[in-house]
Parts: sequence; structure tokens; C-alpha cells
Amino acid sequence: MRRRRHLAGDGDRLLSRRSAPIVFLPTIMPLVGLSPALAPLLGSWLLAHFDWQAIFATLFIITLVLMLPALRLKPAHHKHAASEEKLTFWRLLRSQDYRGNVLIYAACSASFFAWLTGSPFILHEMGYSPTVIGLSYVPQTIAFLIGGYGCRAALQKWQGSQLLPWLLVVFGVSVIATWAVGLMENASLTALLIPFCVMAIANGAIYPIVVAQALKPFPQATGRAAALQNTLQLGLCFLASLAVSTLIATPLLTTTSVMLVTVLLAAIGYIMQRAARVDECTAKRSTSHA
Repeated sequence: MRRRRHLAGDGDRLLSRRSAPIVFLPTIMPLVGLSPALAPLLGSWLLAHFDWQAIFATLFIITLVLMLPALRLKPAHHKHAASEEKLTFWRLLRSQDYRGNVLIYAACSASFFAWLTGSPFILHEMGYSPTVIGLSYVPQTIAFLIGGYGCRAALQKWQGSQLLPWLLVVFGVSVIATWAVGLMENASLTALLIPFCVMAIANGAIYPIVVAQALKPFPQATGRAAALQNTLQLGLCFLASLAVSTLIATPLLTTTSVMLVTVLLAAIGYIMQRAARVDECTAKRSTSHA
């Protein structure tokens, strides 16, 4: 999963050129969601046929395979090296629009990572085998793909800024519903997966919108902006996973509670980027009147 995030960051840097985020990210980013289904399925198959060491051997082989194409890459010639040096990480963080979009992206990802950390323990407590646990990731991955490609179709008719508040409402309601199911005694796997799959649909649609909005103001330095974005996102995902694993004695309640916190973080992120857009519109109107 961490490797998948780093590859997604490379994709951001390659595709995020002026209008490219709006065009390409809704197409590329849903494919990133395949790994949460494929990885547990492969892991359960390896455990069924080999010892646990085979998982790490497989990860090492996959790493080598992914490194081979990188050896053939030629050094890029940066035409805007001077302007890119001026865009420091501190300047990026001072941008309220950038901070808000990155916080939304990180919060939605952290909610997903919290589930990835806690769900094996949750389903093990329910009595499910590793194979069933692996298969449980298939519906949410399909839902993520539906959300991503549904977003691509919706962007043909509406702007991302119009879709985002509604998608965040769906995200928040679905996470709250998942948390509510976690409070029930003898909660079933189906009852948990239904709201979680709705959250996956929302996430699949939210990701390309907020990533594109975060990188769009910095066409001269998308590599630096994407690097900071993915660092912050991975940091929050790590904290969410750490919180779940620290309090894993109550896996269901802990996991859903951490997911609930990410709703608040996503709301703060939306308020931040919304305020930045309002300030930008006000400044433009003042300039036009002057």
C-alpha cells in the first residue's frame, strides 16, 4: 500500500501540467484502487500455500520488477528550474487552498488506511479465515473504481468544485454509518461493508478532484507540490494506522472511531479551501472595480 502511494505521487508529477490534472487524474487514479483487493488476495493465497516469509519474498520481487523500468528513464530537462526553486515547501503550506485540498485528500485516505489496519483483526474476531478476509476487499475496490470513473463522467457536466461538497457529505454520512454499525452488538460483515463501500465510492470520486485542485495553482513546480502532498497524506495515514494498532484490543470500535475523526479533518480541509476560493473571488472583484 505504501508503494502504491509513492507510485501515485509519481503519477501526479507526470500528469499534473496545467489542465492535465482535470483530464488525466479521474482516469488514472481509480486504477490505483486495484491494489487493496489484489494484495490481500495474493497474501491469503501465499499463506495458504507457503510460510509467511513468502509474502516478504514476493514483495521484494515486486520491488525489483518495479525498479527495472526506472533504470531506463532518462534525466529530465527542467525548463523552469529557476521558478521551481522559488516555490519552497513553506510557501506551499502558506497557501490555504493547497492546505485545504491536501487535508481532504489525506483525511479520506487515512479513513481508508484505518480500515485496512483494523479490518483483519475485526474479521478474525468474527471468525473469518484469511481467504475470506482477502475477498472482503473486493467489493470496496469495485466501489472505489465506480466512484473514480463516475467522477470522470460527472466532470463532463459539472465542475469539481460543484461536486466536492456533495461527495464530502456522502463520505461523512457513510463513515458515521460505519461507526454506528460498530456500536451494535454482533455487527455483521455485510452491515459493515455496505456503508464502507459507499465511503469507497465517495473516496474514488474525491481523490482526483482534490489532487487536481491542489496541484493546479503550481504548474511550474508540480513535482514539489505533489511530493509535499503525498508526504502529508502518508503522514496522516501513518498516524491513523498507528492509532488503530495501538488500541487494537477493541478493533471494531477503535477502527470506526479513528475513521470518524477523519470526517472532522475533511470538513476542516473543505472550510479552508472554500475560504481561500472566496478570498480569491473577492480579490478579483476588487481588482475589476478598481
